[in-house]
Amino acid sequence: MNYFILDDDISTRKIMHRIIREESLGEVIGESDQPLEAESEILLLKPDIVLIDLLMPIQDGIETVQHIKEKNYSGKIIMISQIENKEMVAKAYKNGIEYFIHKPVNRVEVTAVIHNVIEKIKMEQSLLKIKESLNLFPFANEQITPPKQNHNDIIENIFSDLGILGENGSRDIEDIMNYLLRQNIDMKNISLKSLYKEVLSIQKADTSENAVKALEQRLRRAIIQALTNLASLGLTDYTHPKFEHYATKFFDFHEVRLKMNEIDERKTQRNSRVNIRKFLHALYIEVKGQL
Repeated sequence: MNYFILDDDISTRKIMHRIIREESLGEVIGESDQPLEAESEILLLKPDIVLIDLLMPIQDGIETVQHIKEKNYSGKIIMISQIENKEMVAKAYKNGIEYFIHKPVNRVEVTAVIHNVIEKIKMEQSLLKIKESLNLFPFANEQITPPKQNHNDIIENIFSDLGILGENGSRDIEDIMNYLLRQNIDMKNISLKSLYKEVLSIQKADTSENAVKALEQRLRRAIIQALTNLASLGLTDYTHPKFEHYATKFFDFHEVRLKMNEIDERKTQRNSRVNIRKFLHALYIEVKGQL
């Protein structure tokens, strides 16, 4: 895969460049700190993936994305954002950005997000080749059914939609889902504490009371981040399909509204109440439904 990095922070560009090289993710064929000049370079080089900083002087990342898309750039775009700026993140979602890397960037999140994008590109390329092959036959059915994803792909896609791919607690949530799906256990038939201990045991980690509490805190932080991202999205576009799909399914809508008001009125952030069992159960049903 070929990459173009657009960020006014030279240290961020160097870190991204190094991670892409050391993790064998592909080749960086261009980089810039000037969004206006970068537009023509991106259109000329046609990189598979563009990594764009959300907040830049002169022209922000969203405007740059709009401009290159208007000129038929068809590659994938990953936006690098400061998580504090919820309104801008929501605006980016509205303009078609589906992948985010949060600042300060870290190797685990960068690698996970890029792998997810690469898999999506490969799947689209495979489907295109199949369709082109079928077009050779005059009576071929052009309706191509995409190959089924495994549950880990589905979970990562949902995490990407919620903006928590790379959060510390996301790995724990994924391990919980793997355990429930393998054992075919209904969330109603197991206590959260027992579930946490089972997952810690699978992770070959300490299963003491302190370890259980630490795992629950990681889950809570990741789920609250998902709530915050959805609330920001809802503020910008109440009818956005991701907001409509996840907000009431994964959260008590009263909490979503409180978080939206908190962001909208720039109030001091309070400790949001999230129902961990509801979130995990909704995710379990969502993953099973997509399998």
